[in-house]
Order: sequence, then C-alpha cells, then structure tokens
Amino acid sequence: MNIWERMLNIDRRWIFLSIGVVSIIPFLTKIGLPVSTTEEVEDIFTYIDSLGKENAIFISFDFDPGTQAENMPMGVAVMRHAFHNHVPVFLTAYTPLGHGMAGGALDYVTRPSTPGYYTSVDFDEWADIRNAGITDRDELEAAWEEAGNVLPDDSHGWVFEGRDFVYLGYAPLFHLVILGMTSSIETQYPSDAHDNPLSEMPILREHKSLREVDLAVTTSGSSACTAWVIYGREKIGLPVAFGVTAVSATDYYPYIQSGQIIGQMGGLRGAAEYEVLLQQNGITETTDKAFTGMDVQSADHLLIIFFIIMGNIAYFMGGFHRKKQLKGGR
Repeated sequence: MNIWERMLNIDRRWIFLSIGVVSIIPFLTKIGLPVSTTEEVEDIFTYIDSLGKENAIFISFDFDPGTQAENMPMGVAVMRHAFHNHVPVFLTAYTPLGHGMAGGALDYVTRPSTPGYYTSVDFDEWADIRNAGITDRDELEAAWEEAGNVLPDDSHGWVFEGRDFVYLGYAPLFHLVILGMTSSIETQYPSDAHDNPLSEMPILREHKSLREVDLAVTTSGSSACTAWVIYGREKIGLPVAFGVTAVSATDYYPYIQSGQIIGQMGGLRGAAEYEVLLQQNGITETTDKAFTGMDVQSADHLLIIFFIIMGNIAYFMGGFHRKKQLKGGR
C-alpha cells in the first residue's frame, strides 16, 4: 500500500483525535486570530455607548442551555457595557430555563474570579443609604465608600442591586408580560427573583414601564426574540436589538433592513465582535469566551480544509479517479 492509499484509508479516529487536540489548544494558549466587526454589531455598541445613568435597558435571556455557548457571551458583553456606563439594567427571561441563564450571566460578571468583574452590592446591604434618601448613582457610590467600603483592586466598579440592575427573571406567558410592561413593570413583577419589592427600588421609580426604557436586547435561541418586536417595538416604539444563533441569523436580516431593530449579533462571531469593541474602547482589558471560541472554530475549520485538500491530492495523485473511470467503462 503506497502513501496515497494510506492517506485515503486512514482510520477516522485519527481525524477525530486531531480535531479534539486542535480544539483544546486555544484554551491553553491564546491564539488571537483577528475578528473584524460588522455594522449591525457596531450599531448596537454605539447605541448603548450613548446611554448613561438616566437611561435604562432590558437584557432578556430568551434561550436555554442548548444555545448557551452562542447566546450567553452576548448577554454578558452587553451587561458589562451597561455596568461600565452606569446604565440601569433589567434582566428578564422568556422561558424558565432562561431564568437560570440570566442568573448565571449576572453571577459571572460579578464573580471575583472573573477577570474585570464588578462588585455587586445586595439590595439590603445599602438600605440605610437608601432610607436616608440617597439614590443618585454618584452620590450613592460616594456614600457607600464613605461608610468604609473599599472597592477591590481588581474590580471594575460597584453595581448596586435595585439601582444599577434588577434581576426580574421569568414570568409565565412572557409575550403577555412584555405587553403588560408597556403599561407597568411592577404589575408584572411585584418583586424580583430575590423577593425584593420593586416598589422600593430607585431603578423602578425612574423607569416605571417599557415606555421609559431606552432599549431591549434579546439574546435568543429561537423565534422568541420576535415577541419584543411585536409587543414592544410595534406597540410603543421600544428600540430592540437581537442576539441570535448563527443558524437563524439570516432569517432576521429583514428586521434590520426594515429598521425594526437597531442591530444584531449573529452567533458566536457576533458576540466576539462585541467583545472586540469593548476592548478597543477601553471598557474591558481583554476579550472573553466568545473570542476564544472563535479561535477554536477557526482552528477546526483550517484543519478540516487541510484534510479536504490532502484527500483530494491523494485521490488524484494516486490515480484513483482513473481507476473509477476504467471500472465504469467495462
């Protein structure tokens, strides 16, 4: 058996092993293959970057663990951006499993072991400051630090529950919940996922309904994201942005072309693009999981292309195409 025959008869387990090894390498050594940004992702970034503490956004985790690898980095990236600009964030979910995804994202961004994390202050912890009538974001942080609280050196800043974010989570028949929130958020969520009353939260006093919210970013693994367009965008003009899986990204481009959404993150690449924009603008010191995932994808694709090229070379150099023609002519 010559080399060409050996190549065409290679045990497929060696191919699987090669892909496995190549997939692991980017996690051990950062490759950093370039990721260029697209207009639809840049539009979301620019819009959120223009917001401040007087604004507010919704981040809806409308996916389950099946698409977590693609959708989770999108929600995390947008949350980081909002926290950096002190934009108040409402966290919701379209499904019960999405409820856990939202909590996981919040935990990741505020976990001390996460590079560039934000230090979370529970709602009850700053009750005395709140009861003293201090709810302005800058005054609140100053009063908190005057009380003897010191921000860890490796933390990017404070985030106060009820002021900077509220974890609303999931409520049944969520498309009707969106519709109800166009009139009142509190009627749909009397308390948050931690049983804190929304009526006492400064974030809700300033943003009582979706009419007083500036953007909804839905990270979705299904058609759930369209509910935000139907019941938010079309009913009250709520600006909406999509974060969808790669396989469904092309289905939603008409929403961009029609102006119904301000932009879209498509698949893992869309999340990686947002991470690149965060780093380029000094919001984060480094990229995160989506960018690393793109290294894995790119390395695997290059290896597969290499196998295809070598297989074709072996096929023609070994004369197997001529052998097939001879057999067919008999």
